[in-house]
Amino acid sequence: MSFADVLNQEVPKKILDGALRKDRLASTYLFCGEVGIGKWALALELAKAINCQSNENQVCDDCLSCRKIDKLIHPDVKMIFPVPSVKTPEETERFRKEKIKDPYAIVKFEKNVNIPVDQIRQMQKELDLKPFEAKRKVVIITEVENMHPASANSLLKTLEEPPPDSHLILTTTDINRLLPTVVSRCQQIRFGKIPSSLIEKRLKQNYRVPEKKASLYAKISNGSLGKAIELVQGEKENIRQDAMGLIKTALEEKTVEIIERIDELQNKWDRNSILEMFEFLISLFRDIYLTLETSCSQKLINHDIASELVKLSEKFKRQNKIEEALKAIDQIRMECKTRNVNLKLALLTLCFQLRDLSQNKPIYYNVRSGSIG
Repeated sequence: MSFADVLNQEVPKKILDGALRKDRLASTYLFCGEVGIGKWALALELAKAINCQSNENQVCDDCLSCRKIDKLIHPDVKMIFPVPSVKTPEETERFRKEKIKDPYAIVKFEKNVNIPVDQIRQMQKELDLKPFEAKRKVVIITEVENMHPASANSLLKTLEEPPPDSHLILTTTDINRLLPTVVSRCQQIRFGKIPSSLIEKRLKQNYRVPEKKASLYAKISNGSLGKAIELVQGEKENIRQDAMGLIKTALEEKTVEIIERIDELQNKWDRNSILEMFEFLISLFRDIYLTLETSCSQKLINHDIASELVKLSEKFKRQNKIEEALKAIDQIRMECKTRNVNLKLALLTLCFQLRDLSQNKPIYYNVRSGSIG
């Protein structure tokens, strides 16, 4: 790859290219933006540009340094990423292999993850040493919002007194979860969503996805190539189908079936996958709203199931009820994302709200206290 191969992100690339040419790179960068939009890809390209042996401040992709960084085996370019409490060599190798295959790949672990303090302390020891081969050392810390509090406090020491001949690149999908003291010591660079046309083109070229399916996945992924790749691999598509099934069950108005459906989903998916299901619910209800506004299926994200969406829209009849449904989904999604909310209660609350909205009844919710309207 090279800067040119990083999809979109013209502003971040321009900032970094200018800093490289003027030799004014910051000691620490904080790349902010949604998952799967190129933060890791550009961080890796920046590490190559810093240490390329053939081109000054550019990427040749052919010298020994560039090739080692591409394979994630360069001794002076380290990666730190969230892992389960007990990290194994197999997990590190899986992360490495998936990122080598495609830097936009979203690598997941089955258990809750964090960045433990021992990884930060080991990094600090290594940064105190001179580079083995490279001009400068580079450390890429992904999903830094998943840092253990002790890790964040330890990292602050490095940010306050950055070692010479080294650069840190932090990436985050949620800057609000970071310590303000960490954020203030980094140069922030914000990444935007990737246009669906570019995602569609990449899926067809790199993954040989048929045109119609590539177009569908590009729209559903909402600007994230990483999410589109997950759709190609199959799991995301299954989550979308289950989100659709949950809506249908909720509107069938049978409490026992709603409870059974939610139990089935909890047995099938982990917490992160259910949180992703909320994203699909928002996408589906956006389309349900549009079916009341227009008959043009080309405007729909989920245009492959347009006929099913039209049937669901008939259950609500009025757009303001669908707007209330979207608000309810987003509120409960945020509660689940930012607090340790019981997922079963959250899903029950949502299903009963959707059912009431389809019956033109008023709703309220308090998922934390367990109240369901």
